[in-house]
Amino acid sequence: MDLTFQLIEQITKSFSDDQNIGCGAYGEVYKGVHNGEEIAIKKLYNMQGIDDKEFTNEFRNLMKVKHPNIVRLIGYCYEIRHRHVEMNGELVFAKIIDRLLCFEYMEGGSLAKYISDESCGLDWPTRYKIIKGICEGLNHLHNGRSDYIYHLDLKPHNILLDKNMMPRIADFGMSRLLASSKTHITQTLKGTLGYMPPEFIDKRRITKKYDVFSVGVIILQVMAGAQGYNNCCEMSSPQQFIELVHENWKKRLQGMPMQENTYSIDILAVQRCIELAVRCVEADPVKRPSIMDVVDELNKLDADMKNISLPCQETSDSKDLELDPALELRFPFELNRDISCCMQLINKTNEFVAFNIRTNKMKYSARPNNGTMAPYSKIYITFTLLAQDKDPPYMRCQDMLIVQSTRLSMESGDEITDEFFEKAVASRVVDEVKLPIVYVV
Repeated sequence: MDLTFQLIEQITKSFSDDQNIGCGAYGEVYKGVHNGEEIAIKKLYNMQGIDDKEFTNEFRNLMKVKHPNIVRLIGYCYEIRHRHVEMNGELVFAKIIDRLLCFEYMEGGSLAKYISDESCGLDWPTRYKIIKGICEGLNHLHNGRSDYIYHLDLKPHNILLDKNMMPRIADFGMSRLLASSKTHITQTLKGTLGYMPPEFIDKRRITKKYDVFSVGVIILQVMAGAQGYNNCCEMSSPQQFIELVHENWKKRLQGMPMQENTYSIDILAVQRCIELAVRCVEADPVKRPSIMDVVDELNKLDADMKNISLPCQETSDSKDLELDPALELRFPFELNRDISCCMQLINKTNEFVAFNIRTNKMKYSARPNNGTMAPYSKIYITFTLLAQDKDPPYMRCQDMLIVQSTRLSMESGDEITDEFFEKAVASRVVDEVKLPIVYVV
């Protein structure tokens, strides 16, 4: 809609402070109601030399895109007025240009106010929804049209959330519409430090991987707090940071009430998302995935999480432990990458139970691989398939997961090790469950 300045002035109460809901590098944002709908009005500053470019960029690019994860443009105003002002003792007419863009109002505000570390703040399912929504919105900008829109200023302040915490990418003032995906060189350094990739800071190079780097920083902040990217850079290795974030989330998730199967789903998503984010912030843009690759991996993750949440097969009452999943252990196979998945052990007895986990091949690891469970308790085991340099011969390999368990007396002080179970076989009842290992390619 082409809205008049007079109408916008009226619905914002003359741009009163009460209606102001934010500000940015290029303008103030006000709240108003038009035709019964709450809208956000961005009023650009009168800054010499850049107003038209920023306004035109944002208007033109928002007119070209429609996607659930990109903020919806409702209307605009571009008016030129003349007002008499006093200058050097004389009255002169000054030209006043009003440039305004009107968007759907996002009740949740910007993502910036929700950034926190693993110990508090948003729950994991909400964070995952935000991560995936941002990636899908950016994928539409990069690949949803014959030309390419590079945002070039992705950051938490430019991600808005609706009342259901669904994210929408906003603020396209820096964006560029390009006819090809080739590298472009600019002479100016504009953007937000901390979200700019090294190749842009050092050489002013703009590629699709610019936005991917920014998304990687945002994901790290969503998962590990405002200092997520800095902490990642300070670690001795990316793997050390991945393990730290993974462990922190395990501690939080284990301390929360949850429905059955939720933990194993969430912890798999945490592992995969933090690994993906670290790849997105690689210093070498060639090593970063494209945003299409990122979305593909998240879609695969969704499929894997559905597999984990399949109803488990009931085990017989004679078994000390129930396994979930109880049919098979699935690894989403990928060359040259460590891949992890989770399994839940449930002690349904009124006694303490010792467990031991092993495989018939050396290419797997389990954490923890043995221990003791209290009566009526649960524990979650993370299995890792070490990086393989060749494809598996077929989906159902000959690999097998073996879970041993035996009941203990309360006063038992035995240390639970492989040797403990080797001796226990001769002196007590030891249950043994075998699960086939399956590769999902």
